Amino acid sequence: MFNSAQVTKILIESGGELLARFASEIERQYEVKVVRAPERSLVMSQSRDSVSHQPFYLGEILVTECTLELNHAYGYGILMGEHDDKAYQLAIVDAALRSQAPETAAWERPLREAEQAIAERRRTEQRRVSRTKVNFDTMGEYNERNR
Repeated sequence: MFNSAQVTKILIESGGELLARFASEIERQYEVKVVRAPERSLVMSQSRDSVSHQPFYLGEILVTECTLELNHAYGYGILMGEHDDKAYQLAIVDAALRSQAPETAAWERPLREAEQAIAERRRTEQRRVSRTKVNFDTMGEYNERNR
């Protein structure tokens, strides 16, 4: 089975239909208590300098986050941008996974299929990018090849 971070990544990258389906499935079966309604926050984005390998902050990123309770387990949803519904749905899915709700056992297959679709979409994009790659030769390299 996937861990919570993997599930979140797949659900966000897959477009939202799967996320909405999982969240509504859980919401129909259980009482959801909102601990902190979806709200906007700013988080610092950290990176690492490629030469000195020292961390530094790139700047702030706008996120939407939500916390709720389901079956005595807390769920947390956070994603970049202004997406109240998705943050709420991510929190539901997270709480369902943390509480080990029986419905989550059936999620593995759709998550694997979504993960494969994401991988294929990335490969297709990489092929498109590779076709536009420009080869920069120096005059010396060009002349040596064309002798």
